[in-house]
Amino acid sequence: MKKNVYNLLSLAILTALYSAHSSANSQDLHLQCLNGVPQFTGEPITGNANEQPVYIEADDADIVNPSRATYRGDVDLKQGNRHLKAPEVEVTQNGEGDAAQRYAYAKGKFAYQDEQISLSGNDAKVHLNSKDTDVANANYQFVGRQGRGTAESSEMREGYRLLKNATFTSCLPNDNSWEIEASEMKQHIKEEYAEMWHSRFKIAGVPVFYLPYMQMPIGDRRRSGLLMPSAGISSRDGFWYAQPIYWNIAPNYDATFTPKYMSDRGWQLNSEFRYLTSLGEGVIAGEYLNKDRYEDYADKDQSRHLFHWKHFASLFGDWRLNIDYTKVSDRRYFSDFDSTYGSSTDGYATQTAKLIYNQPNWNFAISAKQYQVFDDVEIGPYKALPQIDFNYYKNNLANGWADFKLYAQAVRFDNTSSEMPTAWRYHLEPSLNIPLANRYGSLNIETKLYASHYQQHEGIGVDADIEHSVNRVIPQIKADFQSVLASDETFIKGYTQTIEPHIQYLYRPYRNQSNIGSKRNSKYLGLGYDSALLQQDYFSLFRDRRYSGLDRIASANQFTLGGTTRFYDQNAEERFNLSLGQIIYLNNSRIDNTTENSTTGRASSWALESNWKISDKWNWRGSYQYDTRLDHASLVNSTLEYNPEGENLIQLNYRYASKQYIDQNLTSSANRYNQDIKQLGTTVAWELGDQWAVVGRYYHDLGINKPVEQYAGVQYNTCCWSAGIGVRRYVVSESAKRKYADSKDAIYDNSVNFTIELKGLGRNDHYSGLVDMLDKGMLPYVKPFNL
Repeated sequence: MKKNVYNLLSLAILTALYSAHSSANSQDLHLQCLNGVPQFTGEPITGNANEQPVYIEADDADIVNPSRATYRGDVDLKQGNRHLKAPEVEVTQNGEGDAAQRYAYAKGKFAYQDEQISLSGNDAKVHLNSKDTDVANANYQFVGRQGRGTAESSEMREGYRLLKNATFTSCLPNDNSWEIEASEMKQHIKEEYAEMWHSRFKIAGVPVFYLPYMQMPIGDRRRSGLLMPSAGISSRDGFWYAQPIYWNIAPNYDATFTPKYMSDRGWQLNSEFRYLTSLGEGVIAGEYLNKDRYEDYADKDQSRHLFHWKHFASLFGDWRLNIDYTKVSDRRYFSDFDSTYGSSTDGYATQTAKLIYNQPNWNFAISAKQYQVFDDVEIGPYKALPQIDFNYYKNNLANGWADFKLYAQAVRFDNTSSEMPTAWRYHLEPSLNIPLANRYGSLNIETKLYASHYQQHEGIGVDADIEHSVNRVIPQIKADFQSVLASDETFIKGYTQTIEPHIQYLYRPYRNQSNIGSKRNSKYLGLGYDSALLQQDYFSLFRDRRYSGLDRIASANQFTLGGTTRFYDQNAEERFNLSLGQIIYLNNSRIDNTTENSTTGRASSWALESNWKISDKWNWRGSYQYDTRLDHASLVNSTLEYNPEGENLIQLNYRYASKQYIDQNLTSSANRYNQDIKQLGTTVAWELGDQWAVVGRYYHDLGINKPVEQYAGVQYNTCCWSAGIGVRRYVVSESAKRKYADSKDAIYDNSVNFTIELKGLGRNDHYSGLVDMLDKGMLPYVKPFNL
């Protein structure tokens, strides 16, 4: 497996590099497919076509009487959008006035076309007062879209086409990759689907299966029925097969049920229900495996399941309702199953609901929030139920000199563990900002007050001496100066450079906050009810606070010094930027009397970020943090991407994080690594000509010299079908990750996925498959550039 992945990835890179020219000069597959179908030309004639006059051109005409005429020799008959050509046409009329019935009889081989279908055959009867047409030995092809076939006899009516001993395929002429034969076929024009009786599905002329009755789409409209299946084999799941079943319940409701068989695990039922109503739009999904036969669960008789609900509603004009709820049966669910609704790399599942009321100067929200964490911890995070937030804004006070903002919150914190304390938190945060600006720069002076009151109740058996009532008042003042200096005289001819210094002073006095929340000696629990240490980059240096949430508001007496330089070309397009910054601590920033939660040294890490648009095809982005206290780099990211056209790309990545940086930002000691993370990765995605698309991805941990993830995918596309294969090898399961981190060993899942799809049944289904393949995996492709 490993050797095959390396070979596929190498082939993907080499083929991409050597096929750039041919790919750039190739014609889009979608356009090629459209060129293979007849198109309606001229201006469409609106109105009732049956009331349009009839125009006939011919080499010879024999008009017997007003009710009968015969035309011979290159006969060309037009009526509205209808166009009939034949060697001989006889036109008859029965009755007079409004009761007159007109028919045209084409004798011999003819060609007929309107805005919907193109026909050829032997002998036809056309009712000129309606769309009724009877044809013998017909060859038909849809106009403006793929779809063609034959019929021994056909009845063309206004709402349907009834074909006897007929065939249908979306392949272009002279391509018989697949087709369906049926003794009787009824194509419903407005509903855009076909019914088939006694149908045989053929591949390259060979019958594959028989169905006494089937339906299939012949247009864009949604139809209930079977969707294309997918299959594969995995060392984790064994052989698996998934068959989606689509149910078009109503124009604003639909559902998809996907039974999935896994030979090593059992049957899993996946379902998704989508809705759009006056009360909002959203999706409800579920996944259920009754008894997992995987070796880790075989003796536990354990069911595995997922529930997901996402909802958005605009209510009564100014009200909004958002719900995002995902819950799984166990913390290893996303490690063991591939799911659209979550990933093991997220580390948690979100469960939130928020009702918002908006007005021009203020808004109000009431919400509930909790998370299902996948870390191996005894006690999880707190849930906020309920949480009430209020925001008020008033700008241009004192003749435009000041802006006022007020934030207020009331929230109750509870924990799934009865051992943990519970609390109500009431918070008030007024701020006054004075913005000053001229052509040289801007200076924003802001004063803010954090006023919080806690009502706490101890848990069972621990924190018995917790303070039941805690008040905390912290003032803050911040002065933020920014300027933009531009010059056309740079060391690079033809470029304009800007230098943008950014200086901020922040002061906030120290308040001991160890009496807020649990007193347990735990990094995770010691941060109160909803706080966490924020990760640092250049832009975060200018944030007000080191911690998220409101339970930990660290003291501050510091200057943040930073700046950005940018280079613009003659078209005023930004080609390069570089940002560099650092916090200078006049006093250590702290939240309690411990050194663990206090900054040490007189300065933060240096933070550097840069983007470079080397050319229209090449881009580079990098970030770097240097820890002055430890005297070495703590975080490095670098990405180089070659993107010549469309979705084609080659991306190289390097990621480094020091052990100290990882431990500092983890909320649980259970998953701490015993080494630095050093990962080198590459992603290749390329369309080879019109039909082939390849994706390769490889991430390698340099510290233990083992791959983290390997993926190679190939897809072949034609106008009427596509097939793809994906080979993947990656680290799986929570226990495997810990083993991987601790003992330099790894447990891998090796899998092969297959996909087959019939093309041309919808208008816009000609795509290479690159996006789908890039989205797969633990580390899906992300475009990193922000120029």
